[in-house]
Amino acid sequence: SDGILVPIKGGNPVLKTKKQTCQSFERIICLVLMCMSSVMTGCVLESSKPPSKTPPKSSVKKVSTPLSPVKSSRDSSSSQGLQRSDLPELTEEQMANAENLVMGACSRCHAPLPADALPRHAWEEVILSMNGMVGPWNQPAASVEDIAVALYWYEREAPEELEYFEHPLETELAFKKVELTPRGLESERIPAVSDIMLFKGKRGVPEGILVSEMRSRRLLAMPYGELNSSMLRPFMGSVDFNYPAAISHGDFDGSGRLEIFVASMGGMNPSNEEKGGVSFLTHSEEGWEVSSVGVDLGRACDIDVADMDNDDDTDMVVCAFGFRGPGQLLWLKNIQNQFVVKTLDERDGFVAAIIDDVDDDDDEDIIALLSQEHEVLLQFTNDGEGVFTVSELLRLPHAAWGSSDLLRVDLDRDGDRDLILVNGDTLDDHTPKPIHGVRWLERVGSQFLELREILILPGCERAAVGDVDGDGDYDVVGAAFMPQLPIEDWDRWDSLVWAENLGNAKAWDVKSLEKGNPVHSAIHVDDINRDGLMDIVTGNFVWIDESGKSATRRDYLTVWQQVSP
Repeated sequence: SDGILVPIKGGNPVLKTKKQTCQSFERIICLVLMCMSSVMTGCVLESSKPPSKTPPKSSVKKVSTPLSPVKSSRDSSSSQGLQRSDLPELTEEQMANAENLVMGACSRCHAPLPADALPRHAWEEVILSMNGMVGPWNQPAASVEDIAVALYWYEREAPEELEYFEHPLETELAFKKVELTPRGLESERIPAVSDIMLFKGKRGVPEGILVSEMRSRRLLAMPYGELNSSMLRPFMGSVDFNYPAAISHGDFDGSGRLEIFVASMGGMNPSNEEKGGVSFLTHSEEGWEVSSVGVDLGRACDIDVADMDNDDDTDMVVCAFGFRGPGQLLWLKNIQNQFVVKTLDERDGFVAAIIDDVDDDDDEDIIALLSQEHEVLLQFTNDGEGVFTVSELLRLPHAAWGSSDLLRVDLDRDGDRDLILVNGDTLDDHTPKPIHGVRWLERVGSQFLELREILILPGCERAAVGDVDGDGDYDVVGAAFMPQLPIEDWDRWDSLVWAENLGNAKAWDVKSLEKGNPVHSAIHVDDINRDGLMDIVTGNFVWIDESGKSATRRDYLTVWQQVSP
């Protein structure tokens, strides 16, 4: 048969076809780094030394205050698995020829990382963790001799520490922090906010914000107006959304009212289990109703919706991040409110996808950000009937780049929508990097130009766009998420910064709004209290370790209410 019918709530079937790809890809498991994939994205690093690629040139006002180096508090010798003491001693010949040996061994499975991607002390855990990892096409696992040579070479070539710079504090704009936690959760305060979305009601009129929260597995809503915890309430009561990771708007039934689409992880921890999925909320006279698409996914983490094949209904494009195998980018084709699963790419690591008519041919294309060892921005060009041709828009400098998000916005206000790329994932190697931050690709016609820097922020997980200072152009806010770093080290890091647009998005002035609180896993810019001034909303995420304990407590949302100076 052509597929398998699987049920959808309410008895309507969903047709799940055999996987169909626009291009055949082998699943690649990174040999150099153990995949300690994060709950939110989980980039996987790789290894070695082509010459280090220089990040894009910056038009940001540079600051001149360096941060003192900090060493990791983790002791790799206490972890399970291969230890340094297990490695054989190298011969003089191996040490003399170490670079060639490393390049050859690593290149069997992936592009080697430059040695300056991590500080010297971080390489031991990364290299030792590759023990037993099998590469693609049944490549053999690295031998202990391979690992010994790699560790020797990386520690020899890596810098003692990475160089960081801090941003000056904001002194002209004034903000009042308002902390919000839903009633009944005040005693716990261990949020895992994953997304914040502008909530639109009838005729697409903005009414407030919608929040996805994974630990309670709920959606939360807060209307515009008064800022207090009593206004932050569960949306649809106690409906379990199966660890919701991302939310999106779209007109599913042609009613003119925007429905809500949810991508669910299916769990908080990295796993190959395909327990994630997709659901959508439709509105009737009785209120909101939830339907689940009958498809099991490996950690669905992003969703966007549009009519992909010009048949006058709403389809879905979903990122399933995966772990070591189940990841994919897929299109859920709507056929009379049933869904056919069409796989566009079968690799782990997709963190975000957006839908846009890039080539101006009146059909919707897809741009997707693939992280882990790949670190590439892909375009899936639509022929108008749902047949896609994949091309590479941008290959990022290396596999430790840590891509974490992708946005679509007309940043320079020239009538087309540009791309904003965010990188700052630290949940694999626990290393903040001076290359983390927010950059943009300017769109001119159907082409995207060079990648330009907006702001640098170690651990930058998310970014949002809005006219923060009210001068008529788009500014950018970046939020840091580094919950696994020792809490005693937090004070040295900026955790929320904003980049003032100094004109046509070609120059930026970056200021710090907060230091020492890198728990921001989601961000939104909006005038929440309707006083005419733009506010910033951060969603917070408290990390719980393997023992079930958390090092801190935080409220679910922090509203940075802008006030008149």
